[in-house]
Amino acid sequence: MNSLIIIPARKGSKRVKFKNLVKVNNKPLIYWTINYAKKIKNKNYDLVISSDCNKIKKICNNEDVFFLKRPKKISGDHISMHKVIFEVLKKIKKSYKYIILLQPTSPLRKLSLVSNAIKILDKHVKFDSLVHLAQDFSFTGKLKKDMWKPDFNINKRTQDIKNKFTPTGALYVYRSFLYKKNIKQPKKTYGMIVKDEPWIDIDFNRDLEFLDFLLKKEKNRKLLVYNK
Repeated sequence: MNSLIIIPARKGSKRVKFKNLVKVNNKPLIYWTINYAKKIKNKNYDLVISSDCNKIKKICNNEDVFFLKRPKKISGDHISMHKVIFEVLKKIKKSYKYIILLQPTSPLRKLSLVSNAIKILDKHVKFDSLVHLAQDFSFTGKLKKDMWKPDFNINKRTQDIKNKFTPTGALYVYRSFLYKKNIKQPKKTYGMIVKDEPWIDIDFNRDLEFLDFLLKKEKNRKLLVYNK
C-alpha cells in the first residue's frame, strides 16, 4: 500500500500572523515544504495539502499539488492534528500503510528523511508511530508569583543533560490503522534522532528572520533540501 503525505497549513496563527504565507527567501513558507514533498514524491507516496486558506489553495494550484479544503470545525487553535488526519482520510477514502506529516514550519529536511523513517517502522513493527527529535540542552523552569523555580540542580552543566529531547516538527509518521474507524492515540512512538544537520521549528518572527537570513547566501539554500 502507498503512504500518504499530509502538509497541514491552516490560515490562522496566534504568534505569527498568516505564518504559512510569510515570505522566506522570496517564497511563501509553505512553498519550501511543498517543494520538498514534490522532490521525494514517487509511486509510493500520495500528497495532499489540508488548509482552510484560499491563498494556499492558489499556491497548490500553481504547484500542481492536491489541495483539500479543511472544514472550519477543525481549523481552530486547539484542534488536534490527529483530527485533521482523520478528516483527510475520511474524504480521500483510500487505504494507506503510513501517514506522513510534514509541517511547513519546519522546512529543513534531508531528502532521505522520509524514506529512512519508513524503513525504521517497517523494521520495528512494535512501534505504531515515529517522531523526529533533537537533543535538548536547555535549562528550564517555572515562574510562580514572580519567583523562578528551576527544574534542574543549580550545579548541573549543559553537558550533564543526557536524555532530554524535543520534536523538531520536521516529521511525524503514523501507521494508518490508528485512523481506521476512529482516532487511536499512538502507544509506542519511535524517536528518530537528528544527527549533525541543522533544524528549525518556526514559532516566532525571530525564527522566520533567522531562516530568511540564513538563505540570503546561495550556498545556504541547499539546507532547505539536503542531498543525502
